[in-house]
Amino acid sequence: MIPTITEQEMRQRVCEQFTASSAYSVAWIGCYNSETEAVIPAASAGFSKNPLGESTTEASFRQELATETVQRVEVTVGQNLVADPPREEWREQALEHGYRSCAFVPLVSEERLYGVLQLATDRPHGFGPAERESLAELGRTIAYACEDAESAANDDTVQGDGQTELARVTAGTAQERRLYETIISSTPDLVYAFDLDYRFVFANDALLEMWGQTYDESMGKTLLEVGYEPWHAEMHEREIDEVVETKEPIRGEVAFDHAKLGRRIYDYIFAPVLDDEGEVEAIAGTTRDITERKKTEEALQKSEERFRTLVNASSDGVYRMSPDWSEMHHLEGQGFMADTNDPTSDWLDKYVHPDDQARVVEAIDEAIRTESTFEMEHRVEQADGSVGWTFSRAVAMLNEDGDIVEWIGMASDITEQKDRERELERALDLLEKTERIADVGGWAVDVETQDVFWTDHVFELLEIDTDQEPPLEEALDMYHEADQPSVEEAIENALGSGESFDMEARIRTDRGDVRWIRLQGVPETVDGEVVSFRGAAQDITERTERERRLEDLVDKLEESNERLEQFAYAASHDLQEPLRMVSSYLRLVEDRYADALDEDGQEFLEFAVDGADRMRAMIDGLLEYSRVDTRGESLEAVDLDDVFEDVHQDLQVKIAEHDAQISAEELPHTVGDPGQLRQLFQNLLDNAIEYSGEEPPRVHISAEQANDGDEWVLSVTDEGIGIDPEQADRVFEVFQSLHSQDEYDGTGIGLALCERIVDRHGGDIWLESELGEGATFSFTLPASNDRET
Repeated sequence: MIPTITEQEMRQRVCEQFTASSAYSVAWIGCYNSETEAVIPAASAGFSKNPLGESTTEASFRQELATETVQRVEVTVGQNLVADPPREEWREQALEHGYRSCAFVPLVSEERLYGVLQLATDRPHGFGPAERESLAELGRTIAYACEDAESAANDDTVQGDGQTELARVTAGTAQERRLYETIISSTPDLVYAFDLDYRFVFANDALLEMWGQTYDESMGKTLLEVGYEPWHAEMHEREIDEVVETKEPIRGEVAFDHAKLGRRIYDYIFAPVLDDEGEVEAIAGTTRDITERKKTEEALQKSEERFRTLVNASSDGVYRMSPDWSEMHHLEGQGFMADTNDPTSDWLDKYVHPDDQARVVEAIDEAIRTESTFEMEHRVEQADGSVGWTFSRAVAMLNEDGDIVEWIGMASDITEQKDRERELERALDLLEKTERIADVGGWAVDVETQDVFWTDHVFELLEIDTDQEPPLEEALDMYHEADQPSVEEAIENALGSGESFDMEARIRTDRGDVRWIRLQGVPETVDGEVVSFRGAAQDITERTERERRLEDLVDKLEESNERLEQFAYAASHDLQEPLRMVSSYLRLVEDRYADALDEDGQEFLEFAVDGADRMRAMIDGLLEYSRVDTRGESLEAVDLDDVFEDVHQDLQVKIAEHDAQISAEELPHTVGDPGQLRQLFQNLLDNAIEYSGEEPPRVHISAEQANDGDEWVLSVTDEGIGIDPEQADRVFEVFQSLHSQDEYDGTGIGLALCERIVDRHGGDIWLESELGEGATFSFTLPASNDRET
């Protein structure tokens, strides 16, 4: 609803109304002259400069499309005028006026063509089918208005200055009213008006039908009173306030219920109605049902999204080429290659590696000649300037006559694939060399045919020619007769159940030599069925011989160790009796003749007694050391808290003599020899008290789990004199003592005995210490399942 007086004013106001919206950036109307069949510029809006006087050369694209519209009498659309124009000057015109697509709408009423309306937009999707249909309907409405205005102008007569003006105004008002009534009643759009109190003062038939109300029932009522929801009414009231304040139209989109059609989507415009003084006296509104257009746009958007998703998922670039590939129209590289939106003829040098250009051109020529698909792998320059690989595939687009109009192609980034192929080639080469170095060969069995496939190294191992690859049954005959049943059983089980195997077996070479191999087989299953069967064969003849020699040596060493332990036990046991006799007689001499001896004699006697005592202690220690493995008790669950309590009780006298403090955390259960573990704890605690220095001993025992809970680390920490870290390994050697007898007593066997006890329990023992900083002896024992801790 555009109030105007003259036809020319109406055309201009129509253009301005279009550009006032956000949908169209340019509007232009040309009048059609039936005698000359020309379209003459009549009104425009939105152009950076007035286009009405430009020549046909300056606006050739407009004249050409307008002429096509006149001839076809239907909406003509020029899409993608910037990215893909039919002519280069059309792109220049579009860029100059800031739009991408334009539509030319015929203004036809009762088969008479009044002119052409051009609308332009910068929207990426251009003009869709639903919008074209709406524009065609609008073109008929504008043409009807032109016809009515022309008729009114022809009926005017000149009757003097005053009478003429009165007659023109009176006739114009009546004609204008008829025009408004006709347009408003015939349009499917909702046409209405508000006063400044938000009350309806006008509503056309389409709006009354949507409400399901009569004109009398709705006039003078507010939005709420008519039946709008509160949020909807408040929104429009805010918009009316804004139009009154700014005197500018406002446009929006909203969904609400139609009385008959249900939920619909509407596009609406509120425009100010100004009085003679330029103040807003009312608000005029038009609303158009855009539900179908929205559905179409949504379907188009989803279709485009699906297409884009497909393209993005299947390739890293999309391009369009001219029929002869002389020009690239468009390339969307998606970060793989540099994008190009402008047609370019130097694409070959810009994108394709020089060494591959000849191959690419040859493949293109063949595709053009045969009208077949172009596809090949070649190197390209990537977006970051580096060289990559692509698999490019393009198909020809044909017209109705079967001629190629363009090529659509997709380029996939296969750079990583090519890198992996090169790595695989290097790996295969390395594998072949490694096979020879490690004496390992590969094999495979065809599950269906039972045919056997070997790598070259297997042929070398078997000493047969590469053309003598036998079937599975004959291959099994090459194994030593004593090992054939186990090999056959392993292979049958693998083919039947899908279980892998790893075994050792003997083979007979073609020359009759017997060699040992390690045979591994790994079947691959799908849904429980074996689909492939592969493995490896490694020559382990030399290793097997070494292992046998080593086993013989171990057996001899064990026998030797057993004899040495027996000897040590016998020697230490047999020395006990003569040493006891020596000690006894020395004490008799000391008791009976001490007074008869001078000072030197008494000192010599003390040396002899002390030496005998130390000799007895060493023999006792040696006896304990030799009996760790042979005379120990069986391993069982042991509560280390109980062990600590027993040891602590046994050391009470020494603890009291040294004013020692010995503490322990809650200790775990382990698996071990109770007696030997008591000996272990007693030796370590006695050692910590003995080497405490000048201060009273402070000793602490702690425990923590290790090796995923399979073992415990026990630590005995003191604050004594400490040990030089460089001497840490010596303390566990038999008869090794870091201090003289004058400084500290000791046989040099206690820590060696601890190490042997820990070793019998499958653990390790070590020392962490610094001189003057105390020492921590730590050892590992197996965890028991008797309790969590």
